[in-house]
Amino acid sequence: IATGRKPNTDSMGLEEIGVAICGKTRGIRVNDNLQTSIKSIYAAGDCTGDRQFTHYAGFQGAIAARNILLPLKDSGKRSDSVPAATFTDPEVASVGLTENEAKLQHGEEDVSVVFRRLSEVDRAICEDTDMHGFIKIVYRRKTTQILGATIMAPSAGELISEIAVARDANLAFDKLSTVMHAYPSYSIVLQQMAAEVYYDKLKESKTLYDILKKVGL
Repeated sequence: IATGRKPNTDSMGLEEIGVAICGKTRGIRVNDNLQTSIKSIYAAGDCTGDRQFTHYAGFQGAIAARNILLPLKDSGKRSDSVPAATFTDPEVASVGLTENEAKLQHGEEDVSVVFRRLSEVDRAICEDTDMHGFIKIVYRRKTTQILGATIMAPSAGELISEIAVARDANLAFDKLSTVMHAYPSYSIVLQQMAAEVYYDKLKESKTLYDILKKVGL
């Protein structure tokens, strides 16, 4: 049974010195720069009540230290960019928005999904692994900007990192089709899925190409 966790901020005397605590999460309230209600005190990681991952806490700790020591503050609250991985068998990983969240945020007409079952992945077939997994990428229809992904596969924790990099770099998903991946790795399925999106994009542009061809352009 997973009941969740709350930061253990009680009995630390934080509220007595003026450090604000979120009533809902019991986490230390921080701004985007990880600064608490006391300007000289910063907080990072699980104690803030944000997403509870070791890699996120480490990232925030580095940002908080940088903001304490150096000018030009950097944002440490990037919960929408945190890759999550649960090391079950097979692994389950995700980053960004789910399909439903993306449709609510961007509108159903501007959200597309590309989906591939693990049973269609050559590496999984070669290893005769559990075929119940899948790879799902959510992207904007017009720009193919990556909005989120969910992966259930033996190497989901590694695969989600590539999607996180592409997403944070604002790399259109179809551009991954031009990046050569090793075969038969699990990651090559991302290139193959990106190629599907690229070809669909070409089909949608065929009418325009035909018109330009007729007018001699």
